Amino acid sequence: MEKIGKGGQGILYLARDLELGIYRAIKVLSPDQKGEASILKLLEFPYLPQMIDYVEQGEYCFLVMEYIRGRSLKDYLAEGKIFTVQEIFGIAGKELEILIYLHGRKPPVYYGDMKPENLMLTEEGSLYLIDFGSAVLGYERGKYICYGTAGYAAPEQYYGRISKASDFFSFGKTLLVLCQKNRWKYMIQYPGLFFLIRKCCRTKEDKRWQSGEAALEYLKKIRPLSLRIWRGLVLATGIFWIFILCAGSYVGKQRKLPSLENAVSPVLGIYTSMDFHSGGFGVREQLLIQIENAEKRLMANYQTQKEQSRLLLLLAANSEIRGKPIQAEAYYQEAVQIQDVGNEGVVSYGLFLCRQNRMEESLELYQKWEPRSDQKTGIQERNLREWRIALRNMTDRP
Repeated sequence: MEKIGKGGQGILYLARDLELGIYRAIKVLSPDQKGEASILKLLEFPYLPQMIDYVEQGEYCFLVMEYIRGRSLKDYLAEGKIFTVQEIFGIAGKELEILIYLHGRKPPVYYGDMKPENLMLTEEGSLYLIDFGSAVLGYERGKYICYGTAGYAAPEQYYGRISKASDFFSFGKTLLVLCQKNRWKYMIQYPGLFFLIRKCCRTKEDKRWQSGEAALEYLKKIRPLSLRIWRGLVLATGIFWIFILCAGSYVGKQRKLPSLENAVSPVLGIYTSMDFHSGGFGVREQLLIQIENAEKRLMANYQTQKEQSRLLLLLAANSEIRGKPIQAEAYYQEAVQIQDVGNEGVVSYGLFLCRQNRMEESLELYQKWEPRSDQKTGIQERNLREWRIALRNMTDRP
């Protein structure tokens, strides 16, 4: 036999059935660790290894299982593989199907140790969940302590408790690891992925997903942001950070109102809410109207020119997201008229004209504004650079 690995509670060997000529995986366990065999013999599912036989000999137990030809997701990550968001969705769907099957057993089976190391991907692209050394039956969860693996185990597992919610916690942590350095890119492109993982990884058990069916249904509804909404959110975020950086000098110490950035933060938070990204068109439109009304109310209370300008730019960005360019342009033009901070308004308006394919108007605006170099203050450099690149690309066309 050839040693091929080590599970949570035993050593794994590769052996060949001389009679059938088939390779088998044999896990060697001590007598007090044979609970894995008692669970595996109850299970039969396409994404789980099939138990072939179980033998006790002397002071050892031998668990004979189907041999899965493949490599763990941990191995792929170690080699530097970058999983695409579509691959992650595919893996997540199969993981949830496995959890639905395990949790739906009577009694339910709590896996207890979901992690990339225990997920095998075959050459054909099939996914298998292996190593049930930490799994427990529902009626035994108070009898056995299931610690899982640090970094993946739910908080309650360190106190000897486990439930469905514990498996969802480690499921969420696994997805987060698979996203690697692209996690923020994926979660911005697919906000639903962020909410799926966030709900998995809540500290309190009752705040997590309570059923695999609900999580899988949500996963299937996740869609990328449309280009229009994506651009609008980027624009709104950029404007928001402009006045976060600048607001300190705008708000007097004696003022009773909270700073503008604190006042507007919960309003902009609606853009990242679960309702905004998982709701239908009607729900999203109602939320965008809610944002617009809230920003208009803020304009009545925040009267300095800088505050008025920034709120106008936020209103313009919101109108773009709603697909109302005429209304957005009116807000941009009003912001440009505020002389104190007209520079950022001009840059934002110029970029808006580019997004509307009104390049000649944008170029004319830039040529009128550019010579006034002594007035170019309070501009976000990224926006100015983006405007210049867009205009340069236009002038370079044959």
